[in-house]
Amino acid sequence: MNTTTGRRRLGLVSVTAAAALVLAACGGTDDGGDATGGSTGGSTGGSSGESVTLNLATMAIETTPNGKVSAWFFDELEARSDGRLTVDVTPPESICKGPEIAECVRDGRADLGVSIPDYTPQLFPTTSIVTVPFLAENQQAVMKALWDVNTTNADAQAVWENNGIELVGAWPVGRLVMGAKEEVRNINDFGSIRWRVTGPYLQKAFQDVGANVVALPAAETYEGVERGVADAVAWTLDGAVDYKLMEQLPYWTDPGVGHYTTFSMWINPDVYAGLPDDLRQIFDEVREEFNNGAGMAQYGDAAAGQCTTMFESDKIEQFTRWDDSATAEWSDAIGDSLQAEWVTAAEEQGLANAQTYLDEYLTALESSGDDTADPVVSCVDQFLER
Repeated sequence: MNTTTGRRRLGLVSVTAAAALVLAACGGTDDGGDATGGSTGGSTGGSSGESVTLNLATMAIETTPNGKVSAWFFDELEARSDGRLTVDVTPPESICKGPEIAECVRDGRADLGVSIPDYTPQLFPTTSIVTVPFLAENQQAVMKALWDVNTTNADAQAVWENNGIELVGAWPVGRLVMGAKEEVRNINDFGSIRWRVTGPYLQKAFQDVGANVVALPAAETYEGVERGVADAVAWTLDGAVDYKLMEQLPYWTDPGVGHYTTFSMWINPDVYAGLPDDLRQIFDEVREEFNNGAGMAQYGDAAAGQCTTMFESDKIEQFTRWDDSATAEWSDAIGDSLQAEWVTAAEEQGLANAQTYLDEYLTALESSGDDTADPVVSCVDQFLER
């Protein structure tokens, strides 16, 4: 974190130093006013006072829906603080590789991080519930439910505190779609296909019906398919468009799994605590709106553009969805076993009373009341109508 007061810029080399300098800068003044000179209420921080630049480590490509979601958050921080709270958006995986980003935030190499928590599931048992397939269909309902339960459930809050990282927001990466070299209509078509799948419970869902699963980081998947390490992928529209897999995989389908993992944004707790009071208030205001609809609004707009790219491509043979009976066959084969496995694993990873957390999450999903059309569903409809 870099802080600036007037024209003086301080390059901070550690979280401890950052906190100490910020506290010194925020000391009281003779007239009892705010030492930063900024507003301490409302949605603007004023143009004077201490300025802070947060260093970001991200794996989200700027043009993807997930990149657009996080960009809204950064832009709002800057706008509402009149430029006093900004984020240095570094190129994807330039500071830390995707699997390391959470640790980079924890140890202070980055102030903010955006990545997939599946890479370090031991740190994030509360958000890993999304990786249990067939639980959730609505993106905004998932994002809001995660936020609500993680900010009200004491056991969840204890996990975040114990792991030394703070949640900014977690949102579904997109509804699961599958890309292959030939049509896949049901689990009987999995055959000997080698599937690139992420997330422990989604991988188990594939394996439980006889699929051959391989694990590849996002950035290595195109080459992995090219070399025959994987024959097909279970991904989002990002995989088809932004990772260019539609160049190699012409058959795409929605198997009815729903949402299967999240992108998450985190902040180092010491950096957050060290923000000047007025800037921390702005951060919290933006974070609340982010989790209650503003973030997912950005996702839908960007995903519509991905669909247009697929629709106009001469590489895509088809984009379909499974029959309800085919989805039910897969879901029934799994039953509630993965939910039970999640409860056991979450408790081993430090989440006490994981079943209670699961119940609260499912209740929050059901009570969201959001009926926004999913962009993948809309995209498949567009393909089926042509």
